[in-house]
Amino acid sequence: MKILPLIIELMSDKGCGVLDSEDISASRSLYEIGFDSLRYMELVVLLEEKFSITMPDDALEITDRTQVGDIARLVEECVHGGTA
Repeated sequence: MKILPLIIELMSDKGCGVLDSEDISASRSLYEIGFDSLRYMELVVLLEEKFSITMPDDALEITDRTQVGDIARLVEECVHGGTA
């Protein structure tokens, strides 16, 4: 399963974001694509539901350096690492 495209869709205007999925890439920061802490918490809920995971507590805050790819790697670790 390709996780990045699914995450980008959830981050887009089809999920809880504001941009079209074509405007989102792994190297963009969450702040660049319109995410703040509240919108990020909405994303966390969507990710947990979509992938049947529980995000670790240390992943519940974002900084200005948090990138889309960082979230994809985290979800991948949760999915394949069995954090649930």
